[in-house]
Amino acid sequence: MHLTFPGVASMFVKMRRASSQAKVNAQGKPNHIESCSGLQPVTDPSLLGENATLSRKLPMTQTDVYTCIGGVNILVLLRATRSALMERAETLGANVLVDESWKCTICKNRSNGTYKVNIRYQASATRSSIPDPHKPVALDNAKGVPGLMTIIKRND
Repeated sequence: MHLTFPGVASMFVKMRRASSQAKVNAQGKPNHIESCSGLQPVTDPSLLGENATLSRKLPMTQTDVYTCIGGVNILVLLRATRSALMERAETLGANVLVDESWKCTICKNRSNGTYKVNIRYQASATRSSIPDPHKPVALDNAKGVPGLMTIIKRND
């Protein structure tokens, strides 16, 4: 077998493609940022006291999809999703959320520079004499994209 210039060039192209594919497989999804509240549901410390909430709890889930440009402020998006879940809970007679957890995936669309943000927020609705803190749990786990965020669309 003798080597020709086109044959060697073709071999380098195949090696580069294989190397790029191996990097993608090792890193998971390219251009994706994932974060979550943790492995276990979390309740705000103000609602943990004895007899702070009723024992009857209604599990609820809110899933929102945002399209943003310029950056992603995940704290703002989590707060908006939790507020929507709280509004639904209030229509059912609840006034607090406990056992909260969330998961967020940010996907960048390279062609137009937008970010698609999927947020799934789960909590149990119940009643309490203590007011709801109106803030998501485990905000220190949230990972966003720096920049000035503009929300283009919600729940497409």
